[in-house]
Amino acid sequence: RGPKGWQIWAGATLVIAFGFNQVRRCNNERNQEKLQERANRYAIAPILQAEEDRKYMIREYIALKREAEIMKDVPGWEVGKNHYNSKKWFPRAVDDFKQSLIG
Repeated sequence: RGPKGWQIWAGATLVIAFGFNQVRRCNNERNQEKLQERANRYAIAPILQAEEDRKYMIREYIALKREAEIMKDVPGWEVGKNHYNSKKWFPRAVDDFKQSLIG
């Protein structure tokens, strides 16, 4: 007539256990991939930072040249000097640098 009750329970238990095992293996693989991706990002971070620093210095140089050109007729103006009452250095705001300045 069909499988006995204990056979159904045993079959369902095996299927569920197999499913949980597959989920565990998939999670472990995904965690390993995330770990590898993070390690790769950490490895290339100094290179990416150096590239951004170089771009920043080019944009800063262009901005200082433009400031010198614009403010050349203002007496006492010092190009690149912080005109606020602060001893701390802050990078310029992002909007000050247009990508079109680099060319």
